[in-house]
Amino acid sequence: VSSRSVSTTSRVVGFSPRQRRKQRRLTENLEAAFEEFTQRGYTATRLEDVGERVSLTKGAIYFYFKDKEDLFRAVVLSVIQPTIRNIVALAEHFEGPTEELMRLLMTTFYREVVRDRKRSRLLRLLIAEGPNFPELTEFFYSELLQHGMGSVKLAIQRGVDRGEFRAGLVGDYPQIIMGPAVVAVIWTLLFGKSHPLDLE
Repeated sequence: VSSRSVSTTSRVVGFSPRQRRKQRRLTENLEAAFEEFTQRGYTATRLEDVGERVSLTKGAIYFYFKDKEDLFRAVVLSVIQPTIRNIVALAEHFEGPTEELMRLLMTTFYREVVRDRKRSRLLRLLIAEGPNFPELTEFFYSELLQHGMGSVKLAIQRGVDRGEFRAGLVGDYPQIIMGPAVVAVIWTLLFGKSHPLDLE
């Protein structure tokens, strides 16, 4: 089972009992891997330790994932992909004023990433170890972040086309709009317990 199949983990309706068992086992593996990665870090995590968490015999985890990188990619997709899908859907189907859409995109990001303990733990891991594994950060960018940024850019262009926003460089650099959200993520990870932000 490659990481590309993870997006189907929630679609179990109509599966046979055997398929549902396999799907449950995949979900269990991903949950176990998430705990190993976020507790030990990417470098120290071993597939054998993930297997032990779900009572698989030594080596059985390789039936599901070819290596640690494949497993990590699957974990990232399973945790972050639903949020990206929500953001993309909002940008594509929202019918109200663009200012309201932009606020909704920000609110969704805050709620599902900054405030969500599981996703924030994964982001902490990516920030801490990502520079040592450029292939993983590139995967995160191309499979997830790029789509989220594309949705923000689409929303900005929508506002320009409707005469709600002035045309300018910010349309080419949606990162500027998302800058406060990125700061909120980093601040919350580092200082959130002792110096929490008023995210609203």
